[in-house]
Amino acid sequence: MNEIKIRPASVDDAPVIASIINSAWKKAYAGIVPQSYLDKLDRLPRERQLAEGLRHTASLRCYLLEADSIPVGTADLHPTRDQDLTNTAEFSFFYFLPEVWRLGYGKHLLQHLKSEARTQGFTHLCCWVLEENLRAISFYESQGMRRDGARQTVTIEIELQAVRYIIQL
Repeated sequence: MNEIKIRPASVDDAPVIASIINSAWKKAYAGIVPQSYLDKLDRLPRERQLAEGLRHTASLRCYLLEADSIPVGTADLHPTRDQDLTNTAEFSFFYFLPEVWRLGYGKHLLQHLKSEARTQGFTHLCCWVLEENLRAISFYESQGMRRDGARQTVTIEIELQAVRYIIQL
């Protein structure tokens, strides 16, 4: 395995984070999200949104995982917005370049998120995942996360079901 470094992301990293997310979306959500939506993904709107979040949301932390100094993965961490959970951190995105999937980097980044959440005083970590995203579900379950029964409908040109996964820290 390559030399792995996980570092906090800054506003200057917004372009690379946006690129990683869009690349992952195009591969991970093919056949789930309408192709017309995936074809329209553009780095610039996502880049602006990420930069604004990093500038103005004090509780938002973003991270980059670098392999041999090359950014290949990214995730965020923040207090959950779910009203039914207390003392819970959440990650809203957790993505890697498709060419590095299944090389073990996800375990490192998720472990980092767990550690950071613990350090910030949280007792649980959660995420929402599209119910049809079986690759992500398999990964989260392999790392000890469990579906807690919560569901929500998200609209990405069509209505899709998202399910919540959670783990005690």
